[in-house]
Amino acid sequence: MQNKTDFRFNLKSQSQQVVYLLVFVFIAWIAFFWQGIVTAVDIWLISDIFNHCMFVLPGSFYLIYLKRRELSFSLVKPAWWALIFCAGSALLYLVGIAGDVQLFMHAATFSFLPFAIWACVGHTIAKRILFPLFFMLFSIPFGEEFIPALQEITADLAVMMLNWTSIPIFRSGLYIEIPQGRFLVAEACSGISFFIASVVIGSLYSYLNINSTKRRIWFVTLSIFVPIIANAVRVFGIIVIAYVSNMEYAVGADHLIYGWFFFAFVIILLLAIGELVREKHPTARQSKPLSQSNTSRRQNYVSLALSFVVFYVMFFTWLQYIYSQQNKLENPPSLNFAALQAITVDVRTSRWEPKFNDAFDSYAATIELDDNQINIFMAWYPIGHGELISSLHRFYQENEWTLESSSRYTVNSSLNVPMSIIVSAQGYRALTYWYVIDGKVFADKKLAKLYEIYRLMLGSHQGGVVVALSEDIELVNKTQDLAAFKQSVQKTYALLSSQLIYP
Repeated sequence: MQNKTDFRFNLKSQSQQVVYLLVFVFIAWIAFFWQGIVTAVDIWLISDIFNHCMFVLPGSFYLIYLKRRELSFSLVKPAWWALIFCAGSALLYLVGIAGDVQLFMHAATFSFLPFAIWACVGHTIAKRILFPLFFMLFSIPFGEEFIPALQEITADLAVMMLNWTSIPIFRSGLYIEIPQGRFLVAEACSGISFFIASVVIGSLYSYLNINSTKRRIWFVTLSIFVPIIANAVRVFGIIVIAYVSNMEYAVGADHLIYGWFFFAFVIILLLAIGELVREKHPTARQSKPLSQSNTSRRQNYVSLALSFVVFYVMFFTWLQYIYSQQNKLENPPSLNFAALQAITVDVRTSRWEPKFNDAFDSYAATIELDDNQINIFMAWYPIGHGELISSLHRFYQENEWTLESSSRYTVNSSLNVPMSIIVSAQGYRALTYWYVIDGKVFADKKLAKLYEIYRLMLGSHQGGVVVALSEDIELVNKTQDLAAFKQSVQKTYALLSSQLIYP
């Protein structure tokens, strides 16, 4: 009788320790990842693509609540190995703060929480709530990076289906032309909303309604491909309706309305397929009973709590150091344009207008090299004054230009710079760019961003500049124009490299 009473007392004490630890971890998570949480919520509220993220965390906790009968405090045991993953998420968050990379911040914020829960409850309990913990990752507002690829895939599939008909078409980049008019597969036509919502709903449906692991994988895979194909069918239908109605229907706001009805149809279709593939008479999943642990082995939750305290203190100290580095250059110098002033022939803005927000200093002009005139744009971002590499920056206005093709070529025998051909209603342009960060040249955005973060976290970052060059080209003389443009880029690069273009 005494042993039974002691067990109940120890079990109650143990459950209290676990609950207190989980509450402490959750409150500390909100406090230290506040910037990541706030910026994510802003995106959830502003972007229609990520409105569903507001329900992910409450849904995850509700899914854990549904598993309550399969859980037992008697088998809870701290998982010390999970602290390594917590540290990785925290480091990613610091990198995101240093480089102002919101994707890193959000990924770290919403991966740290399930890792911390895993550390508190242990491996056995974590296995029982594996999907709810994984489902928390859908809180990350991620997916807009797929928009360009989805635009290309949608255009490819729509053109393929149009070729099955007798409708004459001409494609140039993301533009699809028929005799009655021109269509642009814009970002809104990429189907990203269909895609993300389908994956989230498909994953949740497979967890709740399908028992077989193979069927679950099959259904989640289906939820990835169905919205892509369906969106291409939607674009195909819009063009066919416009062709048949002589551009009277499906060319204005009404095609957006059709899109919402089509989205509802896709979700219903996906769920209907799920009803077909799920087990009609599923065998109830029997979870193995959780055996009670030896009460003589009392887990030291105080040690785990102290580990989290030390972890948060180190995290906060490094975070403050990064903030101090970001603001240490109060009065930075401006760009030095001496290398360009002698060859500048026009300082007016051309039809090509890059958009770089919050630059400390910028320069846009037309320069002449060996009777060849090209447009140049430069933007200077010293430390603490704006963000050099951001998803909000644009090398061309996307409402006027669309990408037709991209490639790379070598400048100065070592720098492999990108070459883009962009097209608008007025014609074609060649475009190239590179970055100079603390004196080192990069032609790859990702490498440039990582190097900038690395310098910042070491406290040695001063600033960076982006250099972009563009020129009109004639389609009939495309080869010759591109060759001349590459020579001009080579000379401009040599000119800027020989003189100090930024402090």
